Amino acid sequence: MQKDGAPAAKRQKSPPKPRETQFLDLPFTDNTNQKCQLEILLKLLRKKKKIVVIAGAGISVRAGIPDFRSSDGLFNTLKTAKNSGKDLFDASVYKDDELTSSFHDMVRELHGKATRAKPTQFHHLLATLATEGRLLRLYSQNVDCIETRLEPLTTAVPLQTKGPWPRTIQVHGGLEKMNCSKCGWVGPLEPERFVGAEPPDCNECLEMESVRGVVGKRSLGVGKLRPRIVLYNEFHPDADAIGAVAEADIKARPDAIIVVGTSLKVPGVKRIVQEMCKTVRDYRGGVSVWVNEHDPPPAKDYNFDLVVRGDCEEVARLAKMPPWDCDPESSEESFVELDPNEPPRVSSQLEVQIPHHLPSPSLSPDPHTVCEPKLKSRKRAATVVDLGKEKPVKKAKARSKKPTLVDLKKPVKKRAAVVKTTSTNFTAINHAFKSVKVPSGSAKTKTKGAGARRALKQSPATIEIEDLVTVSSSLSPPASTIPSPTHSVRSIPVSSLLN
Repeated sequence: MQKDGAPAAKRQKSPPKPRETQFLDLPFTDNTNQKCQLEILLKLLRKKKKIVVIAGAGISVRAGIPDFRSSDGLFNTLKTAKNSGKDLFDASVYKDDELTSSFHDMVRELHGKATRAKPTQFHHLLATLATEGRLLRLYSQNVDCIETRLEPLTTAVPLQTKGPWPRTIQVHGGLEKMNCSKCGWVGPLEPERFVGAEPPDCNECLEMESVRGVVGKRSLGVGKLRPRIVLYNEFHPDADAIGAVAEADIKARPDAIIVVGTSLKVPGVKRIVQEMCKTVRDYRGGVSVWVNEHDPPPAKDYNFDLVVRGDCEEVARLAKMPPWDCDPESSEESFVELDPNEPPRVSSQLEVQIPHHLPSPSLSPDPHTVCEPKLKSRKRAATVVDLGKEKPVKKAKARSKKPTLVDLKKPVKKRAAVVKTTSTNFTAINHAFKSVKVPSGSAKTKTKGAGARRALKQSPATIEIEDLVTVSSSLSPPASTIPSPTHSVRSIPVSSLLN
């Protein structure tokens, strides 16, 4: 028992359940008993709202672009007796003429392969996620720029330190641009200018030098052009902007992260993965996924919930996401054909049969003119479809603001010659009812009309159905407008009714 006045004991919180890493081997088969792991992956791709993807060179291998560290990668194929292939991607490449010439040759060859390459299925998967608004950011380490050719994955060069930022962030630059090492000018890459050991001169600097020479100012020198890719051991021109983007994405609390096609050897990328994985795993329902043919490096800072061992193209095949550039209105699945054997119809060739054999001749509308009632709403205007050359019959102005239905069993205080209803069909019939005339030569008609007028003056008064018919018949047009009973059915094109 707790004593009075004693502080309440704090409820001890149970520690979070440990999250174990699950594995999925591709290609997937039913015999592997990994359906649960496959469902985790597919649910992430189809349901998560804020997905961050950190991609490496592995997503471009199927497009014909070699990676870096595999047996067929650039580091092994570019190896020489004096230098390793990794030396061609170091900032010291410009300190040796032989390395500079080899670097320029590699740039021209890699640019040619990237230009001829086409986006893979996984590239299109990322574009679909971006089109659906579920791809928060794509951090790409690739310099081939294949993903940025897709419209949903475009980027901006140079990257600004303040948002809004593009969907794709190029962590290591790209081969589509070149820049001046002196004035900072950025423009499209011209690979034919990078031949030999001497880097090409900057045209902007040459023009500025000519202007300064004319006005008599001293020379500031001419800068050298280079591909706008980031090499090892050099300053990153977009470092501050990339840090600002990563900070904003972490504050946005992504619910999923996919690390695909990278070995996580670059320190800057490792830092981004660590922070993103920590944020995602702290989020309830957040999932971190590793996709690669090799297991992730051992590190406690970026443990993954699901490790997918296989090709990322197989992931795209299993996801079966719709193409990002498809038009849902023009797709074949947007309609259902009821009878495949029935020939197609054109709306202008369809006809509507309008019968004119109503129960009472006095209620039959004019077969040459169909008038719809004038509505009070501003959004819907009264439409008149003239089927002949005769002019439509003008309507009498309604006296009441709201249409009411007259109850013949209750006393009537006002003239009830006009009966209104709330339905459009009943109003059209009422219009035809007004345009019918009963012969006025009989004494019985005058007597009933006079009796109806006397009944209206009395309060309360009761009017029979015959009296209403007699009163309304006195307002009918001449007998020349009575429709001919011989005209029974007329065919009308649907297009004339729609226009």
